[in-house]
Amino acid sequence: MLSYIWFPFIISAASGYMFMSLAPLTDQFMALFGVGYAGLSLFLSALLWAHSFVQLPAGLILDKLGIYRGFLIAVAIALLANLLPFLAPESMGLATALRFCAGLSSGLMFLAGVKITGMMAPPEKMAQAQGIQGAAFSLGIMLPYVTLPYLGGEAWRFSYWIPALLVALLFAASLKLPSSVRQAGSASSSTASELWQAVKSISTSVPIWTIGIFHGFSYGTLNNLGQWLPSILADMDGKGDVAAWSLGTAVVLLIGTMARAFAGTLLRWYSRSFVTNIAVILIAILYIALGLTGNPWIGLGVGIVLAWLGGSNYGSIFSLTGQSVSPAYMATASGFMNLVGNITNVLLTVILGTVREYSGSFSMALIAAGVVALAVWFAGYRIIRRMDNPA
Repeated sequence: MLSYIWFPFIISAASGYMFMSLAPLTDQFMALFGVGYAGLSLFLSALLWAHSFVQLPAGLILDKLGIYRGFLIAVAIALLANLLPFLAPESMGLATALRFCAGLSSGLMFLAGVKITGMMAPPEKMAQAQGIQGAAFSLGIMLPYVTLPYLGGEAWRFSYWIPALLVALLFAASLKLPSSVRQAGSASSSTASELWQAVKSISTSVPIWTIGIFHGFSYGTLNNLGQWLPSILADMDGKGDVAAWSLGTAVVLLIGTMARAFAGTLLRWYSRSFVTNIAVILIAILYIALGLTGNPWIGLGVGIVLAWLGGSNYGSIFSLTGQSVSPAYMATASGFMNLVGNITNVLLTVILGTVREYSGSFSMALIAAGVVALAVWFAGYRIIRRMDNPA
């Protein structure tokens, strides 16, 4: 299999597993640390925040040090983050600090996959390869739920051991990469001043901010469906039985994963800007529709379509980002775009949770999310169109 397919796939799957390796075992970690849900929240969120805010620094590291050296740094951090907790397993402070380090590693590794795809994939295969990479990350996020809960009362140990093993296997696989990738040096010979100017240019780029926010409403929809859909459907059926809708939610997430995998296929018939714009406006409309429906089975159907839309424009978004800057700073631009997307994802979660808290149901929360998404689309669809057809 081609390197620009198999290696980013393995990177993303391993990163995704590490990303979600704690969530299926919250009860075991609460018992281990002697805390409740509130006390555990910092531990669970440490990786997410680190993964989000490392995106720009990670891009700079890969652009400046070279992709393979940056990848090796990520491997070393990941191994330490998943092995050092055993020095003091009951120390929540140590575990949280190392979980933060795991987020630094996952962010750097994910961008390494993006960079390898950009370096090796033929232009006509770029969107397809990026879609497969995104699907692999989603697959990695799902795998802890079908492995860890079945490993017994000490499964929390495997939530560290399995990611460490995957990272070790990833390093071994990296030795099979073409020498042109492993020996590649810095993508840029820029001075610190020139690099800072590039960062300023990227971080003040309206197109990069716009595509980042669109990305946040796309992949953020997948994340929030996984987090909220069982509760939304339980609200609708009036029984409040969240567990009854867990299997349906798993199917929804699987569909979103498949949509990412085949996102590049859409670009055979439609432009990247068309796919991106249509996906986001339909996401906005369907949020409102989901908020207005009171039937859980209709709600599940709407959730399926939302998941498909959330994954369908993955390839178009990353390829638009890649062509908007110099190749020397592609990882930096992708990193900043990802940073904006992750912040948007968190804000979407806040909107849904906060409005639900004060309104008493998810109806107003979903409508509010849809209205915000519509406003974003109206503000940005022309910018997205121009990114695909630069003057």
